[in-house]
Amino acid sequence: MESYEERVRNIVNHLTPPKEILMNDCSSSEEILNINNTSSTTSTLTWNKQELSEYLEAAPDHIKVAKKKLQELVKDPIFLPKYNMNVQEWRELTLQRAMIIIKAGAISLAEFNRDPMKYLISMEMLNLVDPSLSVKLGVHFSLFGNAVLNLGTEKHHIKYIKDIDSWKLPGCFGMTELGHGSNVQGVETTATYDKTTEEFIINTPSDSAQKFWIGNAACHGQACSVFAQLYIDNVHYGVHVFIVPIRNADGTIAENVRIMDNGHKLGLQGVDNGRIWFDNKRIPRDNLLNKFGDVEKNGTYVSSIPSKSKRFGSMVAPLVGGRVLIAASALNISKMALMIATRYAYSRKQFGSKGNEIRIIEYLTHQRRLFPMIATSVALSFAVEKLKKIYCEPNKSSQNVKDLHVWSSGLKAVVSWTKTNILQLTRECCGGQGFSSFNQIALFKSDLEIDMTYEGDNHVLLQQVARNLLVELQKGRYTLTSPNHDSAHIYNYDFQIQTLKWRESDLVSTLSSKIMSQLDQGLSLEQGWNTCLDIITLLGKAFVDRIVLEEFQSGITNAPSSLKQVLELCRNLFFSWKVNEDLGYFLCNDGIATPAALKIQASINKLCSDMLPIGLDLVNSFNIPEQFIHAPISKPDYIQEFRYGLKRNY
Repeated sequence: MESYEERVRNIVNHLTPPKEILMNDCSSSEEILNINNTSSTTSTLTWNKQELSEYLEAAPDHIKVAKKKLQELVKDPIFLPKYNMNVQEWRELTLQRAMIIIKAGAISLAEFNRDPMKYLISMEMLNLVDPSLSVKLGVHFSLFGNAVLNLGTEKHHIKYIKDIDSWKLPGCFGMTELGHGSNVQGVETTATYDKTTEEFIINTPSDSAQKFWIGNAACHGQACSVFAQLYIDNVHYGVHVFIVPIRNADGTIAENVRIMDNGHKLGLQGVDNGRIWFDNKRIPRDNLLNKFGDVEKNGTYVSSIPSKSKRFGSMVAPLVGGRVLIAASALNISKMALMIATRYAYSRKQFGSKGNEIRIIEYLTHQRRLFPMIATSVALSFAVEKLKKIYCEPNKSSQNVKDLHVWSSGLKAVVSWTKTNILQLTRECCGGQGFSSFNQIALFKSDLEIDMTYEGDNHVLLQQVARNLLVELQKGRYTLTSPNHDSAHIYNYDFQIQTLKWRESDLVSTLSSKIMSQLDQGLSLEQGWNTCLDIITLLGKAFVDRIVLEEFQSGITNAPSSLKQVLELCRNLFFSWKVNEDLGYFLCNDGIATPAALKIQASINKLCSDMLPIGLDLVNSFNIPEQFIHAPISKPDYIQEFRYGLKRNY
């Protein structure tokens, strides 16, 4: 009978491909898989964790001061996690928390206008405290308040901003309808101007036109920024935004308004989402937010932008901040989940020889789930930081505006998808402990699932990225890139960036050719576009991977010398993982040589091995305040966190 060792050896031999397959285009298998003679580190790295944390955040001193003040404010016990509540209790607790933040002046529309970076970072931090809290405040300030600020004019600022900042006028954002979400230009709600009374008549013409999933509507909202189709004398002028009262000051529902609760949902139980109908609700002419289009008393429509579509684009452009905030917040949640799971992995032991069990992080399956995501989170930090800077630029050029739209669309999609994947991986890596609300990951999974579809469905957002690239190609402003068939320098940045640029440019070229072919066959542009949506999605993701790598390298170039090696290790693992995920495309389209592909595949295990001694230090260098990490399994001696008699008032 075969011994155990012989059986294993036979199985391995059976699974190993014949040598001649590996030898294709190469002189030896050792040459193919020789990744040890590259620039990847093999010695244990050391660095100052605080230095890396500050470098990843890159916040100016005044924002660091504001961040510390906010951290002190949320040390109030009311902000500690609490899980075992019904929907009404969730909503009441979220409101109480919001009132503390607002009364302290920690978040305000005035601050949003004066220092948007400070506002963004404050909202990111509140998302770590409680996603329901950040979303409730975000609806009020980032959406409703931002609409008043950037779509209204001075008369609206004077009338509303003070009351918005004090919560005297709790606000909602009435864009989404039951029948229309991403297609905002197709909303059905109407606003008809009555010249005799100088009023707009806001109406919900059908049940599909009801405003749906409107945050703050079910309980607390008193005014709503309503997106509606403007009609004057039966002439259609496109979508405009109006301030519409939905409740009276005493909390009763306003006349000619109907509201229903959206009810229990997957997560964010503290946010009171509701549905709104308007029954020919009359509002004053001045309630039109008229920065881009106005109606005079006699019904004359005036606008400096004659095109409906361009006017609509100008209206929604200032609202892109929501996507920026989702991308930044999703990255922070990713880091927190990785901190919890990685700390646990370096403490938790399982299997191994009797009396000498092995830490679960030493298993390759664990490393391949956590370490590439750690590297990805580091990589994304630089691109998200660049996005925030573009958004906060006070005097944006036309190029800044275009970059903001494209980058926010792409990064919101990719970072939120990455976050969702990380939450699933870390939940599994923590085993049964990941299923416990106490350990935070499970709640983040349910609360933040919405990231992929609100503020723009991710697939639709990637279409906007692809459309921009296609326009650039057609106008001769896009440079196509040739593949790099080198196989000796997979850790060289020039090889890495050329490889990712090639994939993006190949997808752009392929998309252009296929659409032109469809048009030649008599299909409409819409039909041609629809037949290419698979390529379009891949192109959007490829664009994001490329800009992330570029910004990562820029960050490495500007980093202190003490941080360069650990950042390069993360860059190499990020690159190898991304190429390996899409290896079929690279090989099928001759974008990479087979020897390089094999090296890249093999490099992942090697890079994980290099990261093993430093993985814990790396996640502990993330710019996430320790006070927000409550998970018992994240503590150095997690066993003591579960001793008999220790109760958690969660």
